[in-house]
Amino acid sequence: MPGLTASLAEFVAALDPARVPEEAARIVQRGLVDCFGVLFAGRDEPVVRLARSLVAETDAGPAWILGDRARCSAPDAALVDAVAAHGLDYDDTGLDGHPSAVLVPVVVAQSALVGAGGAESIAAYIAGYETWAELVSRDEDSHHAKGWHPTAVFGTVAAAAAGAALAQLDASRAAHALGIAASMAAGVVSNFGSMTKPLQVGFAARNGLVATELARRGATASIDALEHPRGLLAALSPRGRVRLDGPMRSDAWRILETGLSIKRYPVCYAAHRAVDAALAMRQSLLARLADVERIDVDIGVVQASMLRSHSPTNAADAKFSVEFSVAAALVFGRLGLAELTDAVVNEPRVRDLSARVRVRPIDERDRVDPLFAPFDRLRVTLRDGSVLASAPVRRAKGHATLPLSDEDLRQKFFDCARRSLDGDRVEQWWEALARFPSAGVSALHAIAEPDAARL
Repeated sequence: MPGLTASLAEFVAALDPARVPEEAARIVQRGLVDCFGVLFAGRDEPVVRLARSLVAETDAGPAWILGDRARCSAPDAALVDAVAAHGLDYDDTGLDGHPSAVLVPVVVAQSALVGAGGAESIAAYIAGYETWAELVSRDEDSHHAKGWHPTAVFGTVAAAAAGAALAQLDASRAAHALGIAASMAAGVVSNFGSMTKPLQVGFAARNGLVATELARRGATASIDALEHPRGLLAALSPRGRVRLDGPMRSDAWRILETGLSIKRYPVCYAAHRAVDAALAMRQSLLARLADVERIDVDIGVVQASMLRSHSPTNAADAKFSVEFSVAAALVFGRLGLAELTDAVVNEPRVRDLSARVRVRPIDERDRVDPLFAPFDRLRVTLRDGSVLASAPVRRAKGHATLPLSDEDLRQKFFDCARRSLDGDRVEQWWEALARFPSAGVSALHAIAEPDAARL
């Protein structure tokens, strides 16, 4: 029986696009659309400019970066696009991380390099997703709680899996790609709230493709780099509460079980259920916000550890502040990109209400999403002693089990893309992304090419 690394490699090498379930392809397509929307919203962020300054742009490069800005190598394009996709922390979530922010840039860049079609690109995304799902499921303890950034760590290996699928590596070389990626996987929670968080996601995307290319050229790695007692999984689990034996699970598609959760708010996903609760309570509180004495927020222990900014003074920190997120939602009745500015963070009403928010961590974990408590809840105490409580919120709106409607997804895409594209271009990109399952990356290049003269 093959070990974990070998069985994952065999899965990647043998994955036939014709075997991909229709619903799985639909999930990937929604992740692609959402990822490009938030990429367009974030592509002029300072951290993206810094990432772009590292890469060598050339008209001969196979891949476009940032949709239509320039051409460069596939690994460099994956780096820059992943940073942009995660730069605003508005990208989809799943597998204790952000799958599409890594996998979409990897798949689009590598598909441009090898000339893959839409079906092959979607299958490669799934190869990465299933690899990621297998790895993250084997540890009994939260990686976030241990200080690891799962998107950066497991995203690196998942990116190598997706890259290997598109490069059509055989099982032996795919195993080497995964093993090489295991030595390139890194990222820590302590960098949340800084530029390094999206950079970690960019490194994961680029390193995965570098591992793929090295394996394609003949570089080798240990055939048990993932499951060895001194391998990646064991190194990530100092308490040893991780399963190292046995091959990957093969009885079901993980992407159909866990899917993708698309964010409604551009803040850390750990705060989304509390924001939903605040918005649900707002109408009954609107006339009495000035009378609020205290807001207690019941959230999970791990969620609370991620929401580490308790008195933010800028938008970057505010993304990791449940105090700000709840206060802004109550003050404005929404929490979108317009509210994630330094001016709003320091708006007197928001700061005053933020100071009244108290976090009450819950030890119990949700069986389906162990990163979270079974539910989040708000209790608002007014100065007259009366208390208003929200209903328990078990799943955030946009969660895979409460998905955004197609119209909501379209609205989010247009809101995001309009930050850097005019109206006609937004519509063109929307239509090109709709053609991706059949036309592949060529549909996207058809939009980018006419702009070459202005670069």
